[in-house]
Amino acid sequence: MITRKNRDVKFIIYQSLYIFVISVLALKGANLDLTEVVSKEKVVEKTYTDSLKIMIDSLLARGYIPEIKFDTTQKFTNPEEMKKKLQEAQQQLAVLKMNSPSITVNTTSPGIQLQQTNITEEKEKIQDKPKEEKIEEKEGKELDFKIPQTFTQYTSNSISNPSSVTIEIYGSDGSMIATVPPGGSRSFQLGGQNSLTFKGGGVSKTVSTKENLKPKVTMQRLVSAGEDVSVRNLQSTVGYRVTISDDYPGQLDVKFSGPVSVKQSGPLVYDVTLNFLNSKSAYDNFTENREAPFSVSFQISVKDRIATQHNVSQSGVFQFGEW
Repeated sequence: MITRKNRDVKFIIYQSLYIFVISVLALKGANLDLTEVVSKEKVVEKTYTDSLKIMIDSLLARGYIPEIKFDTTQKFTNPEEMKKKLQEAQQQLAVLKMNSPSITVNTTSPGIQLQQTNITEEKEKIQDKPKEEKIEEKEGKELDFKIPQTFTQYTSNSISNPSSVTIEIYGSDGSMIATVPPGGSRSFQLGGQNSLTFKGGGVSKTVSTKENLKPKVTMQRLVSAGEDVSVRNLQSTVGYRVTISDDYPGQLDVKFSGPVSVKQSGPLVYDVTLNFLNSKSAYDNFTENREAPFSVSFQISVKDRIATQHNVSQSGVFQFGEW
């Protein structure tokens, strides 16, 4: 498709070449005299301000040809001087052909052929550069989404990627943790990273991680203790209620040890009953050479399978003095 710019250049070239052809015909001896209609004394001599100069200025402004020195104040009445200037004009046209539509001139007739050439590689680079910048800008905007949740240390986290580029996830130590494909989702497990960096499409976002809290064990005594307490009564009722609180209870292992029986009465809620002496003879053997009150203890340990440094243990004590 021929653009308006190309049509303007063609018009200037055609106009310049027309003057060029007429000058060549005159130099070859063609009779171009006109009948004098005005006295020579009243005629103002033409100066060199023809369309060739206008064409060159236009091409210079567009950057198609290098700068050419041209003196517009000179006047030409001598045919030899005019011939010399026409030769210089031919050299200028030769330079013009390198960066504009190709031109073929037939010096024996006024025929002129114009052939459109391809756009130069330099012009293609200039046009392509803004296109690449727009793509990068678009990708950056697509990645600029709000992360819908926080990420917690020492647990499994998940994320969705609504952008059109692959997202890479890096820990605070610079190691890659996971990649998330465009439009996909991914689960990944964190350790002690205090921040995460998401990279994709030339854009990066860094967010802080949330600390995984240490489990907490609460023990509530439900029975009396002392030398007046019967061991048979202790073993017939719940002695302690143990409650464990944690932000990720699904990754906890809970274990009781000691002479007790345990029944889970709710999520991370346990009822503990003494299960120690089942007969009077067993009681006598245990209390022989001992002074009341007698004490029996049990332990509870809570371990986080991922945050292994979050292990918690606690002890409970039953006291009695009678069978």
